[in-house]
Amino acid sequence: MSGLTTLGAVGAVWLDGALVEPGEATLSVLSFGLHNAFCVFEGIRVHSGRPFAVAMHAQRLCDSAHEIGMSLPWTAPQIVAAVDTAVAAAGFTQAYVRPVAWLGDERIGIDGSGTTVHLAIGVVRWPESPASRPPLRLGLSRWTRPAPTMAPVGAKTSASYLVGSLALSQARADGYDDALLLDHRGYLAEATGANIFLVRGGELVTPIADTFLDGITRRTVLRLAADAGLPVRVERVTLDDLAAADEVFLTGTASGVAAVGHAAGTDYPADRPVTELLRGRYLDLVHAHRTRTGSEEASCTRSA
Repeated sequence: MSGLTTLGAVGAVWLDGALVEPGEATLSVLSFGLHNAFCVFEGIRVHSGRPFAVAMHAQRLCDSAHEIGMSLPWTAPQIVAAVDTAVAAAGFTQAYVRPVAWLGDERIGIDGSGTTVHLAIGVVRWPESPASRPPLRLGLSRWTRPAPTMAPVGAKTSASYLVGSLALSQARADGYDDALLLDHRGYLAEATGANIFLVRGGELVTPIADTFLDGITRRTVLRLAADAGLPVRVERVTLDDLAAADEVFLTGTASGVAAVGHAAGTDYPADRPVTELLRGRYLDLVHAHRTRTGSEEASCTRSA
């Protein structure tokens, strides 16, 4: 749910402009990105042989790089083309694609200026989540999401995921599937690698994305809810709101729409009409379309 727990078969790797054998796709142990978390990445699902929302993911990779001052020498359309090349080479019907960009090994220390930007795109086999999967059990983490003045919260960086990894490890040790994190003000933020939605009285509620990543699946579900005529509120969400919800579900690229059966001490009914409605519409969408949303003229080479 909250990340790739077991790496599937690696079907293809694209590295710095060309396909390479997966076993030969390596990076230096002195890479600046490895030591200083100067790295941005994306996760893209392949459904029925097609990468979903690939243009949106490519643009977000560019935006994340720009946010931390990394100038990618590839445009968003070039990244889309590279993803398509890697997916075709892998030949998987259902897969997960990981584009990742980092700074190289030209220097060590804190200053990364003068280092080379690298981009890799890996494709691994990733089966569809079963419709009968049990609802998730979520604990409440002691870790919180940082304030926007403490980290680039709108960028998908490797540094941003350390808190989630720590929270997930503790949640698993405590017998939960995943963990919920509050923000620095005490409001509900997200799970370790997924956004959260509440349903109460037929109305959909989700937190304001000002301390965490505004997920592409989150945006997609908000649009699907509007299309279905469901009232939607994007607002501050408290733990009291969570306890009073009729339904709770998570959204993320790896897992789609996932029902929650227990969260932070509250059990939720087995009847989840809104969750199932949106899950069904989401699956219909990702299997039916190859989304090319986003500017095809967008560039990743903007100045920092």
